[in-house]
Amino acid sequence: MEALNKVAVIIPFYRDLITDLEEIALQQCQKVLGNYHKIAIKPQSLALPQKAQQAVVFNQVVSFANPYFDGIRGYNSLMLSDVFYKAFLDYDYILIYQLDAFVFKDELMHWCSLGFDYIGAPWLRRKGYQLKLKEKAYQFMFDMHTRFNVKKNGVPTDKQFYNKVGNGGLSLRRVKKFYALSIKLKPIADDYLKHTDDKHNEDVFWSIEVNRSIKRLKIPGYKTAVKFSIELEPARAFALNEGRLPFGCHAWDLYTDFWRPEFKVQGYHI
Repeated sequence: MEALNKVAVIIPFYRDLITDLEEIALQQCQKVLGNYHKIAIKPQSLALPQKAQQAVVFNQVVSFANPYFDGIRGYNSLMLSDVFYKAFLDYDYILIYQLDAFVFKDELMHWCSLGFDYIGAPWLRRKGYQLKLKEKAYQFMFDMHTRFNVKKNGVPTDKQFYNKVGNGGLSLRRVKKFYALSIKLKPIADDYLKHTDDKHNEDVFWSIEVNRSIKRLKIPGYKTAVKFSIELEPARAFALNEGRLPFGCHAWDLYTDFWRPEFKVQGYHI
């Protein structure tokens, strides 16, 4: 299938203005992913920011009901709804590109070709492992916390998240799979939306909840996913990549000191 039909880049907008850093994210999206369909999504009542239209050549603008863009809970609701994925069934994949995402190189078709259903930056554990045996023991413990949904004070433990894949801000999703599961697992998703903590965000649902007892989505391990995107612990992530840049990164505005040299190479001063 041709690239134009294979994948679309989806960029969410919430406000009628964008910041200087968000403008950089959009300019880089156009620069690197200019050959792909780029679709803006927004509330019905919002006019797309003028600066955004100057930075990106959009093939389409899709509006959803205003409540879907009302804070994090609204966005979680949109990303868990069949309404969202139904709008993009003409594509095999969608790349969610939030305004704090950035791509360094065009590897999009490569990642689409690997057959994964979901990829995002891994939630890396702060410390690595000196011994392989120790890594396996820790990973088993983390997996058990996930398998049995171990909680502390009613909230999932951090161990459920260590090295899991991954963050939704720059994420590749197989559309038909997500559409089918958003219908099938709606009762579980509705329960997620009752919670306000960040351990029940939409990307946690797709990364952890969907595969908790049965493997429904094909998701790579963290050592592969870190080549797709980096968010947390960027220095450790870079080391895992042997100093090579990933396809992209997310929440780079929180780690500007780390990313500044790489952005300068790309022509941006942050």
